Amino acid sequence: MHTSRRNGLTMFQRRVLVLGICVVIVNVFLVLQLVRLAVFENDRYGVVAESRLQEQVWLPTWRGSIRDRNGVELATDEPAYDVAFAYDAITGVWARDTAVRAARRAAGASRWAEASPQERERLISLELESTRAELDDFWAQVSDLSAESTRELDDRRNRVLAKVQHMAAVVWESQRRRHESRYSSDEIGPTFRQRPIAEQEAYHVLLPAVSDQDAISLKALEAKYPQLVQVRHARQRLHPESHRRVTFDRSTLPRSLRSDESVSIPVDGVAGHVLGTVRRPVWEEDVMRRPFRDIESGVVDPGGYLLDDEVGIGGFEGGWEDHLRGSRGSVTRRRDTGEETRIEHEPGRDLQTTIDIDLQARVEAILSDSIGLLNVQPWHGTTRLDPGRPLNGAVVVLDVDTGEVVASVSAPSREAANSMTPLELEVRQPWVDRALEAVYPPGSIIKPLVLAAASAEGICDPSTSIDCVGHHFPGQKGIARCWIYRPRYNNAVHGELEPDEALARSCNCFFYELGDRLGLERIVDWFAYFGLGRRFDAGLTPLGLVPEGVAGRGHLPGESEQAGLRKRGEDRFESVMLAIGQGGVSWTPLQAANAYAILARGGRRLPPTFVPGLRESPPGPDVVFDPAIVDSILAGLESAVTDSWGTGSRLRYGPGDYEPIFNVEPLRVWGKTGTAQSPPLVTDVDGDGRLSEGERIEGLDHAWFVGLAGVSRPRYAVAVVVEHGGSGGRVAGPIANQVVHALRESGHLSTDEVAR
Repeated sequence: MHTSRRNGLTMFQRRVLVLGICVVIVNVFLVLQLVRLAVFENDRYGVVAESRLQEQVWLPTWRGSIRDRNGVELATDEPAYDVAFAYDAITGVWARDTAVRAARRAAGASRWAEASPQERERLISLELESTRAELDDFWAQVSDLSAESTRELDDRRNRVLAKVQHMAAVVWESQRRRHESRYSSDEIGPTFRQRPIAEQEAYHVLLPAVSDQDAISLKALEAKYPQLVQVRHARQRLHPESHRRVTFDRSTLPRSLRSDESVSIPVDGVAGHVLGTVRRPVWEEDVMRRPFRDIESGVVDPGGYLLDDEVGIGGFEGGWEDHLRGSRGSVTRRRDTGEETRIEHEPGRDLQTTIDIDLQARVEAILSDSIGLLNVQPWHGTTRLDPGRPLNGAVVVLDVDTGEVVASVSAPSREAANSMTPLELEVRQPWVDRALEAVYPPGSIIKPLVLAAASAEGICDPSTSIDCVGHHFPGQKGIARCWIYRPRYNNAVHGELEPDEALARSCNCFFYELGDRLGLERIVDWFAYFGLGRRFDAGLTPLGLVPEGVAGRGHLPGESEQAGLRKRGEDRFESVMLAIGQGGVSWTPLQAANAYAILARGGRRLPPTFVPGLRESPPGPDVVFDPAIVDSILAGLESAVTDSWGTGSRLRYGPGDYEPIFNVEPLRVWGKTGTAQSPPLVTDVDGDGRLSEGERIEGLDHAWFVGLAGVSRPRYAVAVVVEHGGSGGRVAGPIANQVVHALRESGHLSTDEVAR
């Protein structure tokens, strides 16, 4: 018995052994955890641990400037002050937190510790009324000092609150999924807890770019409530050239608008569609596209978006957002050593554009109500629209030699929207960039392209003669007619015409025949060569979202559509219609100007651009047109605006009462008018101030003028469209005439070349 006790383990020893084994297991587990944390998850937890030893302040940056072709600043950042507010002040949580602290002080440490939850709530409620009143008074002072209404401040607070709550929900859901994936269903792990995200502990800008005087006043409020408000150094986006005055010579206007006295015209919102704007604060999709702090890893992108940032939308501001946007700098201080590390910010890069802001402002003045060319006039011959009614339109001016857009104007302007009624906004849609995004049937302005295509295919040359008999299909006088083969013109015909004469007189029958000879597939392919049916990457984005479909690129019959036309036996008729710019074809004013520039270059393509050096490559090789056919096209286009029978040569005021549309001598113009079918004009027909079902005016046409201007040769392509204007010559022609005058007045076309 004694021997057995001596050789065996006592109960105490067994317990010590078990305890030792448990200690070893625990230590092994801890070592494994240490290895996992230090080796396998070092990157993740190292960042977290290091961040808690650091205090980081982010330094602001600024956007790059946008300049016109001559270096004039169109958009720039200037120093300003932003006023940011603590998230707890925005939510109102500050009032309760302050009441809790006040209740604890009033009760004393021992009483507070012994108090039940109900007693604590009673003590807090005694303080809560006064802290809520203090917070309400704080917001009232903010409203008084900033001249912002209490309602507007409430709206801004609610928008921030909604965005942060949504972001928190997204982050927490992501964290919860990671937590559940770490611990399987049969493994006991810690309960997932929602922790505040960074935006819930940050200050948010509610008052951006306040005046210096307001900043001083609010700085005093910051001294009283440093935990609620911060007045920060910031930047504000300015457009220095958005408001200009243009001196306009009225002596070259049509008779009823003409005057020997010049007039000074204010132009507001110059280049608004082209420049775009900035939006502040950013939207959720901006933050998701480039977040300041990655939800998964917590890694910071200094160029990413915070909720109170600004983001470019539309035009250059939107299209070049990543180029113009800078990256924040930072100052990091270690809490353990006090050492500071500074990383300087990177300002956004500047952007040089091809726009001439002087020409841009002059063209916008031409389209203003102060001049009246874009308002219904007696010589328009329009009887279905009230005299003086403002019309919508667009102008594009393109440098033939470089493909650079020097002016792009859409009317009405974005600025005009500020003074429009809701009905006018619905009818006129000022946010649409009609120069680049809106698409229209071309009408007769497409005929020079058909002539060049027919020559390249060997089915037409400068001496080709085609007889106009008034209609194209034998025995079918009611369809595919020439524009003069109508009772109002005594069913007149043009007779035998050569290409230049056919262009000058805009003979439909001549081009019906060319379209018939080309056939559907070839005519569509040639239109595509001239840039129809595809959107140009010209260096800027439209305001708002680009709708699906034809916006910005127009329409051409695709392969499936062509196959359907052949199957139905309609391909020949479609070819004939396409040759005069009707049927399944549409394009933008930018595409029209670009197509005429290609003609002027003899077939060489330079896709249009708004940024020097930025140009997409045209698909496929260029075609060199026969110089003889190019000369014939230019001769026909010049006759169209100079000879008495040309469709773009004269304004008619009454029987035998005419005057030239173009009066730009010694400059030269080569141009083509077009009157294209349009959809009904939706408008307030009965004048009750609202749109009702069926309120529309049928039977109106869009007015086109597209041409070239220069001295000894074409230097600029000009495209003008007036929605529902009617006759291209009478409506769009006088606008194009003034654009050519503006090219001369802004120094783009000089008469010195003529003198030499």
